[in-house]
Amino acid sequence: MPRSVSKFAAAGFGLCLLLLAGVFVLSTLGFDSPDPLGLHAPLDTFSGARARVELSRLLGDEAPHPTGSAANNLVKARLVERLTELGLVPAVQDAIACSGQWSVCGRVQNVLARIDGVQPSSIALMAHYDSRAYAPGAGDDGAGVATLLEVARILRSAPQSRNSILFAFTDGEEAGLLGAEAFFSQHPWAKDVAVVINLEGSGSSGPVLLLRSGPRSGAVLNAFRSIARYPVASSFTEELFKHMPNDTDLSVSSRYGKPGIDFAFAGQRNHYHTPRDTLANLSSATLQHHGENVLPLVRVLANTDLSKDAPNFVYSTLTHSLWLAYSPATGQLISIFVIVALGLATWRRWQGLGHFGAGLAIATLAVATIMMLELAVLGLADLLAGTRVSWPANPWPWRLIIYSVPIVGLALQRPLVRRIGFWNTLLAAWWWWAVLALVLAWYLPLASHLLLPAAVVATIVIVVLAFAHPIDRPTFRCSAAMFNALVAGFFMLPLVYMGEVTQGFNAALMMFVPLALLAVSLLPLLDRGRVKLARWIASLTAIVGVAWMHWAPLYSEQLPQHMNFTYALDADSGQANYLVWSPNTLPANVVGAMQFTESASPTPWDRQTSRVAPTTAIRRATIEIDRNTVSGTTRMLHLVPAATTDTIDLAIPEQAPVSAIRIDGLPVVSGSEPRNGYRVVRFVAPPQSGVTIEIDATPEPIDVYLIDSSNNLPDSARVLTDARGRLGVPLREGDRWLVRRKLKL
Repeated sequence: MPRSVSKFAAAGFGLCLLLLAGVFVLSTLGFDSPDPLGLHAPLDTFSGARARVELSRLLGDEAPHPTGSAANNLVKARLVERLTELGLVPAVQDAIACSGQWSVCGRVQNVLARIDGVQPSSIALMAHYDSRAYAPGAGDDGAGVATLLEVARILRSAPQSRNSILFAFTDGEEAGLLGAEAFFSQHPWAKDVAVVINLEGSGSSGPVLLLRSGPRSGAVLNAFRSIARYPVASSFTEELFKHMPNDTDLSVSSRYGKPGIDFAFAGQRNHYHTPRDTLANLSSATLQHHGENVLPLVRVLANTDLSKDAPNFVYSTLTHSLWLAYSPATGQLISIFVIVALGLATWRRWQGLGHFGAGLAIATLAVATIMMLELAVLGLADLLAGTRVSWPANPWPWRLIIYSVPIVGLALQRPLVRRIGFWNTLLAAWWWWAVLALVLAWYLPLASHLLLPAAVVATIVIVVLAFAHPIDRPTFRCSAAMFNALVAGFFMLPLVYMGEVTQGFNAALMMFVPLALLAVSLLPLLDRGRVKLARWIASLTAIVGVAWMHWAPLYSEQLPQHMNFTYALDADSGQANYLVWSPNTLPANVVGAMQFTESASPTPWDRQTSRVAPTTAIRRATIEIDRNTVSGTTRMLHLVPAATTDTIDLAIPEQAPVSAIRIDGLPVVSGSEPRNGYRVVRFVAPPQSGVTIEIDATPEPIDVYLIDSSNNLPDSARVLTDARGRLGVPLREGDRWLVRRKLKL
């Protein structure tokens, strides 16, 4: 092999790595949100600064405001007052609603307002104003509410449009999408809704993504494509939502057949559902991005024939001005074309089944090696750190490992690549891509854009190189492989970055897969190039990452540890325990604060195990059983909550012969999976007049648990919350006081 060719290939490999690093940097910069406009921006434009003022007024002292709380009532009152000031006529929908997906019901108070158009058909702009029990809710979903208030201010002064514009500020979203359920199942305005635009937040910053769409929402998607100045969109997230437990209010409108789209942001996701979800942490640029997406879209749809819909399609933004969009059927046809074209190139450069099989084996080995090395090195780092944090205070040790290890795993394949040559390796690498693209196109069609575009470009390059004999030279081969790898990096590296931002390092496996596929595309460059320097640099980088892990701080006040305390009292036995839960290793001062020892669950049906410390039983007012009667095969239970009751749970054994459950006359779905042999029915924000639960079953008695849950802790928990300090915060349901007792029905 000529020395000049070897140097060219080695330089090409190194240059390709540098260019891929540049692609990664550009991909992170490409997710920036627009600069916020100030308070003195033109009155007919959306101003992030004005929206921030709206949010500050709405949240007041930023007290958490879960459904049914006094703070929630204050936020509702401010919302009604502001809508009235804007010249609208707000209405409060006070209703009992049950989830269409889970065994959850509750009392909600939606705030609704409408700008009437020439026709009754309406565009429903939705955001929820309730928060989690310990979260101020600035991002989730105060940002959405404030955005819609600024949009309402602008549209209120606009000429009358063809379609009506409905503002639906829902309550009880955090409890199980209950406000949306109440609106779409009970309110007369729901029948006029033709399109839904839902605003969500699951962090404090970052770009606002077009998260997903409802049924037959192609026309809405195309309208957004036509006006969006700063679009960030990927139908992959829509496909992902089909296989994840996550939900938004759009899930409810979709079940009612309403076309629509979801907008959401997820930067600084460590703040999501915690006390760090504050106005101070919320990015004004994110608020501006919300408005830049929503206002122009509403203006277009307001004068559009909303009766025309279209099927959903595959979409992705390549840049702010360039979209990739095609139908699922087109994606399937293109995936077949890639297979056929790659088959022709393979036939043209066929060197025998043994060589081709060896190439496939090396590509498979490269993927397996990279995955195993990533798991092994990260496992070692986890041992040194003591845990793995999704969003650590310093992410760079994890990043050094995750991005350098694939280069090490790739370089280990060089002796094998040299034995079978460039063509067999090139073809094998892209057969991996082609087959996976085919699988996505047929089984996860809305995610096909992740692999299919790069597979198409690379296949065209390979076909040209395979059939154009005069350019089949080492320098052209190296250049073609570099080009294909850069195209692969253009699609894979933003995916890796968004995986880190939205899912964190605990979901690192999601990052390994695209990095391994990208590494496979670099395999052909190993045929001629020396990669010893790259291997040593990557190895040293991984070692630095592992060593750094031992000293790097895991948490900070801005990125604290998630940690919940529960006081659980068995009212029948008088036994009481404090429990502490965290997804990460507990600090020694917390474990020692009450001598937490063995692991257990707060209730027999709770799947999350916690460290337990026995404590003194503290009695307090709890749920009163007003009636417990049996009539034929129906058991009726009327429960009156205490002043401190936030949630009522009824845990029924899975084997109990129950045929139906109703709460205040509304049927409860059986969508929630049984937990450790129990089916749990929940009522959120019970009214002081009480809740009636009816259970249809056979005449045999049924033993159930009744649980009174409050969003607080006894005074004796002060020692625990002090030990948690500023580097720890409650998450989701947060700190709770549970009182359970057995009943015979």
